[in-house]
Amino acid sequence: MANIGVGRTATGRSIARRAWILGVASATGLATAGCGASLSSMTTASVTDYQAANLFAPAGYSVAQNADGSMHITAAGSPSTPADRLAKIAMAAAADYGNQQHQKTFTATPPATSYKCGKTKTTDKGQVIDIKPLDLRVVSIDVTYGRDGIAPAARNTRETAEQLKAQLASETVPPDVQAAATQEVAQQCGRV
Repeated sequence: MANIGVGRTATGRSIARRAWILGVASATGLATAGCGASLSSMTTASVTDYQAANLFAPAGYSVAQNADGSMHITAAGSPSTPADRLAKIAMAAAADYGNQQHQKTFTATPPATSYKCGKTKTTDKGQVIDIKPLDLRVVSIDVTYGRDGIAPAARNTRETAEQLKAQLASETVPPDVQAAATQEVAQQCGRV
C-alpha cells in the first residue's frame, strides 16, 4: 500500500510540475510579448488562414445571429490578407456552419469590407506606452439557410464548404499582393 501512495504522490507532483512549467511558459510568452514583441505582431504577421477568431487571435471568422434569424458571418484578417481571401473565408465559414446545422443550402449577401484600426498607445502604471496597433481588414456577409434551395442563388452547404476550404488551404498570396493589401489598410487607418 505504501507504494500506491507514493505512486499517487509522484504522479500528483508530476502533474503539478507540468502545470507549473506551462504556467511559467505562458507568463514568459506574455512577458516577452509585452517587452519586445506585441500581440499584434504575433497575430497579424502573415496572411490569415481559415480559422475561428477568438480573444487572443482576432484574425479569423466568427458567426453571430441577426435579429431576423439570418446569420452574420465576419472574417477578420491581418493587413496583408486581401479582401477576396477574407470573402472566401467568410463564405467557407457560412457554408461550414450551415452544414453543421444540417442545412442543405444557403444564400449570402455580397461581401462588405471594413477596417478595424487598433490603438497606438496604452497606459501602464500611469505611463503612456506606444504600442504597435492591431489593424484588421474585415469582410462580412449575411446568410440565410434553407433546406430546399428554392432561391436561384442558393448554394449547397457541404460542397461549398469543402471546395472553399480546399482552395484556402492550397492558395498562396504573392508578396506584391500582400504588400498592396498592407498599404491599403495603412491608408485606411491613417498610418501612412
